[in-house]
This record gives sequence, C-alpha cells and structure tokens, in this order.
Amino acid sequence: MKPLRIFIFFMAVALLLFLLALIFPRQGITITPGVHLKFMDLTDISVRDTADRDRVVEQIVAASNVTEDPEEGFQPDSLPASDSETIIQVFNAANADSLKQSVYRIRFAQGESQMLDPFFAKLDGLLDGSVPRTRIMHFGDSQIENDRMTALIRFRLQKQFGGSGTGLVQAIPLYSGHMAFEQEVSGAWLRYTFFGNRDSVITHNNYGIMGAFSSVPPPEEGVWPSLEYRFNTSRRTGTFDRVRVFLHSYADDASMAFMVNDTLTDTIRNIPGGFSVADYRHHSLIRELALQMNLPRGGRIYGISFESNRGLQMDNIAMRGGSGLIFSKMDRELQIRMLEYLSPGLLILQYGGNVVPYINAERYQRHFKRELELLKDFCPGVPVIVIGPSDMSLKEKGVFVTYPGVEPVRDALKSAALESGFAFWDLYEAMGGYNSMPSFVHSDPPLASTDYVHFTALGVNLVAEMFYNALMLEYKKYSSQNR
Repeated sequence: MKPLRIFIFFMAVALLLFLLALIFPRQGITITPGVHLKFMDLTDISVRDTADRDRVVEQIVAASNVTEDPEEGFQPDSLPASDSETIIQVFNAANADSLKQSVYRIRFAQGESQMLDPFFAKLDGLLDGSVPRTRIMHFGDSQIENDRMTALIRFRLQKQFGGSGTGLVQAIPLYSGHMAFEQEVSGAWLRYTFFGNRDSVITHNNYGIMGAFSSVPPPEEGVWPSLEYRFNTSRRTGTFDRVRVFLHSYADDASMAFMVNDTLTDTIRNIPGGFSVADYRHHSLIRELALQMNLPRGGRIYGISFESNRGLQMDNIAMRGGSGLIFSKMDRELQIRMLEYLSPGLLILQYGGNVVPYINAERYQRHFKRELELLKDFCPGVPVIVIGPSDMSLKEKGVFVTYPGVEPVRDALKSAALESGFAFWDLYEAMGGYNSMPSFVHSDPPLASTDYVHFTALGVNLVAEMFYNALMLEYKKYSSQNR
C-alpha cells in the first residue's frame, strides 16, 4: 500500500472516531455492571485530585488505635469463667459526643429504630448476670474470611460483655492459618461447600447453616479418625471451656471421645443416627484437644464451636465467592435445627462484593430480600444488620475508579434490608464513598491491597472498628433511654 493511501486511511479512521466522540454521551454507556464505555476528554489527561479522599482516610486513621492484631496487648487471665463464677472486664467505651461526630450511623427501616433493643437487652443481661450467653453470627464473603472484621468486633464485645472462644469453625478449615489454634487431622477427611464450586458427587442439600460440611471417615481397623488442636491460650479466641460438635451419623450407636490436655476425659456413646449435637464442658481451660470419631459408617460435621459457658460468642462464617443467596437453596429443617441450638441474638450479613461486576442490581435486590425474609422466618424476632460492599476499583484510562456496579449493588442491599424491617450499615460511604479505595491502597501503611478490592489486615480492622463504634453508639442510645 502506498504511503498516501496509508495516510488517507488513518485520517479517515481519526475523523470517524472524532465524529463518534461528538455524539457519544459524555458520561459514557454502561454495557454491563462491570463494563463501561467512555471517550477520553482533556480532563482525563490531567492527574485527578485525590487530596479530599486522602484527608478522609487520614481522619479515619487518626481517630483509630487499631493494629493488625485485634488482640495485641491482651493479658489472659482465668477466662472463661465457670458456671458458678462470672468474670466481666468492663470496657470504657468512647465518649458518645465524639462518636456522634465521627461515626457513620447504622440506618434503620422506618419505624424500626428500636430494632436492636432485644439484642442490647441481652448485652445488659450479660453484665448483670441475668442472661448467661448470647451470640452474633457474622456471615459474609471473602472480605471476612479467616476471621477478618469479625476478630476485632468479637474481641471488643467479649472484652466488654464477657465470653471467649472462636465460636463456630469448620472441622476441616476452609482457610489456613487461624491465629487461635493449630490443627492436625488423621483419617481421610473431605470438605464440601454449597457456595463456590460445588462437588457434583453430593446430590443432597444438607450443608447446615455454615453452607459447608466435612465428611467423617469410618474407623479403620479399630483406629478412630481424629481432629487434634493446640490452642493459643494467650489469645481470647484460644481460651474456652466448652465444645459443641454439630454432626450427622449415617448409623446408630456412634460415639465420640474427648481427649483434653493429653488425658481422655469423656466419651459420648450411643449417638443416634441423623443430626445431633455433642456438647462437652470442661472444668478448666482447654489447651490441647483431640476429637476422636467412631461413626460406624461415617457421617458429617456441620461445624464445631469453641466457646465459653457464659458471655458472648461471635461466629465468622465466610463464603468465598458467595452472594448471600444460598440459604433458600439449602435444607430448611437442618438450618432451623442448628439455629435453635445456637440461639443467636444478632445476625450480620456482609455481601455484595462478588456480584458488583456481574449481576443486575434490581434482580439482586429481589433475591436478597427473599433470603432476608427466610432468615426472619428461621429466627423470629432476631435483628439483622446488613453491611454493604466496600469501594472497589477498576482501571479506566490509566486511572483506578469505582466500579459502576458498586453503588447500584449497595442500594439494592440497603433497599432489601430496610424493606424487610432490618438495619443497614453503609461500608462504602463510611470509608469515604466514590473513589475512596485508592486512598486506602496508597495510605502509609497500606489499608488495602493492590487488587483495589480487599483490605489489608490493618485496613480490615479499621473498618471493623468503625462498625463496632456505630453499633456501640446505638447501644449507648439504648442505655440512656432505658437507664
């Protein structure tokens, strides 16, 4: 091709693009929630001013004293208390006036501003001894996995209202590296999840309230498969004296042995076939634990709870890749039976991040509201707080900007929560709103990772403290009204 023709070709393409840019909407066109087309203009060539966002992050950090480890400086004592004795460590909460100035408030449905009062009444009962225990179940996606967010909230609440232990964990961990314990497994254990990539071998939907179970292998040649734990008792989560195992045996006459601190302390016999709960309480702290299973034809473990006889428990139930839409798809009776044993006083649902790039927000609102109505049926009278997604960034013309789907998904979750009579806490706005994630990534030290989606350990504890302060602000309001 001759040079003149090449030149004419490029000029024709440039003219076509110029004419297209003139008629193209200035704000761009959204193809899908994760795909947004827009022509560059001169303002995009200049560096965007992020000073305002940086100042917001600096203010958040300045108002916080969190570290990467929520239990840093924790001094273990004789916790947990025995049934006959309750040890309460009183926590001096932040001043209410300063909280009102710096806290992003929890939003309630119209006429439901006292929705959390039943839970707050249980907290008061923990302090005066009239309520032995209560529980928070924290469900979410990968933003909370491996105890992220939950750890700091749990530590602050247990320090104020009593209690210790991790709460519910999977028999075969979904994520490695739990700071409360080390685990060893003997036997051919397997793990299955209802969320993420489901194994087609499993044809039933009996996964329990955690959305996952571990298969218990049958004993071989008289050797019982076992789960062995060594607990870090310098941590509050590693300090407990009660174990509950939620299991299903495929045959009658199953049994389970408990070895505590290298001593065989109890054997539960005649465990019937089907669903049951093995409840073991020890007279002192458990440092080492071996659970030996004699299920003749094997079975399932839906969860193990390490907890204290008195005080508050808080479970971290993370579902990587989940959107919070699985409760209606799993076996209803099994979930209800587990919840009856667990008796939660508060449910927290933290989803949305996984659906931002893909799902239609209007459809997500309908489906998520269906799940909330189901949980209302499962746990009558138990309040629910929905936590919306954080800011998430994608790279557009060399600049990281908020995903177009973040605000629609946030709005969908908020509408579903409020229309169901529940509460909503807006993590996206609490951290600064539109384009706030880059300020977290480039903070010193970094508060978010370079995927511009997930928080660092310090960042996740920071936003957890923000939620904790919002919850405690409502508790102080409740206390002042009922003093």
